[in-house]
Amino acid sequence: MTETLPAPLAHAALPLLPDPPVQPAYPTGDTLRPLLTGDANRDLRTAFRLHGDAKARQAAHGHAVHATMLHATGAPVLVVFRALVAAELAAPDDTRPWHAARIDTWAAAHGIRGWHRYTDHQGEYHIAANRLRLLAEDGDHGRHYVHTATHTHRPLTHWVIDRDTGRTVYRTHSGAIARQWITAHEKDPS
Repeated sequence: MTETLPAPLAHAALPLLPDPPVQPAYPTGDTLRPLLTGDANRDLRTAFRLHGDAKARQAAHGHAVHATMLHATGAPVLVVFRALVAAELAAPDDTRPWHAARIDTWAAAHGIRGWHRYTDHQGEYHIAANRLRLLAEDGDHGRHYVHTATHTHRPLTHWVIDRDTGRTVYRTHSGAIARQWITAHEKDPS
């Protein structure tokens, strides 16, 4: 009696990640010479800016290649997603939209929820992805959390924050009331 083994997961069924662009080039003396103005301070700032951009491009490219390799080897969906997030966060402003499109496509194809992009109070770009939800059966369980702002926002010191958007959806004066609101609005998947 021969036992039939299940066929491996067909990669054709998985949404493809577009291949990352070629490895970005690091600026050299030849690429810097045309940018030199003769002003030592300006030239030094230009060189450091180009150095920082090149390092960011190389880091983003490395994360993008890593995500592609993870996907090709059949890594879990959320592992690939976290590698894509790392690529977008490392990317400089001019290449970030390409990385963002990769994340949006991957998240939409797999139904990943519980993440959002935002800019903090210092203008730094971030992606909040600490409570991801993958299965549609999970419903909205885990979508909201309570934030306490006791000293600055009286009398409504307990806020309910939506993890999918990063926005405040409810404010109250009590943590217990905020948790009741969450219980009432997050549908139990069972």
